Amino acid sequence: MTKSKKQKQKKKDFLKKKLKVGKPTGKPSNSTDTSFTARTLSVRSQLVNNAGDDLRKRLPLLKHHNDKVRKETLGIYIKAIPKIISTQLMTPLISQTSQLICDDSKDVREQLLELFDEVGKHDEQVLKLHCRSLVLYINMGMTHILPRVQADSTKFLGCLLKYCGQEFCDQAWNKLMAGIFRVLSWETQHSKNSNQAAGAMQTSKRDNKFQAAHLSTLYALLECGCKEPTVETTDEDTTSNIQNFEEIQYMTPSFPQAYGYLKLFDKQLKSSSSNKDNSSVSSSDALDVESRIRNVENVYLPTMKKQIEQIIQEGGEAGKNANNIKKLISEIFS
Repeated sequence: MTKSKKQKQKKKDFLKKKLKVGKPTGKPSNSTDTSFTARTLSVRSQLVNNAGDDLRKRLPLLKHHNDKVRKETLGIYIKAIPKIISTQLMTPLISQTSQLICDDSKDVREQLLELFDEVGKHDEQVLKLHCRSLVLYINMGMTHILPRVQADSTKFLGCLLKYCGQEFCDQAWNKLMAGIFRVLSWETQHSKNSNQAAGAMQTSKRDNKFQAAHLSTLYALLECGCKEPTVETTDEDTTSNIQNFEEIQYMTPSFPQAYGYLKLFDKQLKSSSSNKDNSSVSSSDALDVESRIRNVENVYLPTMKKQIEQIIQEGGEAGKNANNIKKLISEIFS
C-alpha cells in the first residue's frame, strides 16, 4: 500500500493537466499568498506623544550636576516651545527652570533668559501664572552671595517685566525696588545702619560694568509701576463707560484691598523694635499706581536723585540710563 501511494504521487508530478477553454489555470504548488490586511496607523499622534514623553523625561536633567547638560537641556526646550506652549508640560517646566535663576553657570543663566523670552513671545499668560515663584527666585538672585549671580538677577527682572510687569508690580513692588537698590549698593533712609546693604557687591570700589543694566531695569520697573497703563478704547467703550460710571462709582473702591489695613487674612511675624520703621513700606501699601508713587517718594526718591546725579557726571552707558531715569522721575513727580 505504501509503495503504490508513492508511485501515484510521483506520477502526478509528470502528468500534464488538460486545460479547458474559459477556465483559469490552477495555481502552482509552490505559489505563496502575498495578500495581507493591516490596521490604520495614526503616525502623527504617535510622534507627538513620543516627543512629549521624551521632553517630560528630560526634566530631571535640569538638575544635573554638569552645567553643559543643563545648558543643552534648556536649548532643547527652547526649540520645542512652539509645540508645547499650550500643553500641561509648561507648568513643571517653568517650576523647575525658575530655580536656575540662581545657577552658578553663566551659560545656563543666559540660556534660561532665552527660554523665558521665547515663552513670553508665544504666550505671556504662562509667565503671569508663575509670577510668585519667579519673583521669589529673582529676589533670591538679588541677595545671592555670588556677585555674578547677583549681577544677572536684574536681567531676568528686565526680561519678565516686558511680559508680566503689572503682575510683578502688584505682588512684589517693595521687594523688587529694595532688591535693585541692594544690587546697586544704594542705601535708603530705612536701610541705613542695618545689615540689609551687606553683600558681595557692597564696596566703594565695586565693578561697575553691570551698572548700566541695573539702571535700565530700574527705569523699566519705575515706568511699569508708577505710570498708568495706556489702554486703547473705542468710542463705543467710552460712551458705555460714561453711562455706567454713575452706577459703579459707589460700588467699587478707588484702590485694591480697601480693607487690607484690618489684616484679616495676613499672617505676619512678630517684628523687633528695630524693624518698626519699615512698616511704611509693607506689601499692602503698593498695590496701585498712586500708592507706589507715594512709596517711591517717601523711601527711594531722595537716594535715587543723589546717586543719579553722580552717575550722570561719570558719563558712559550708565550715565545715559541715569539721565533717562532722571527724565522719568521729573515726569512722574512733577
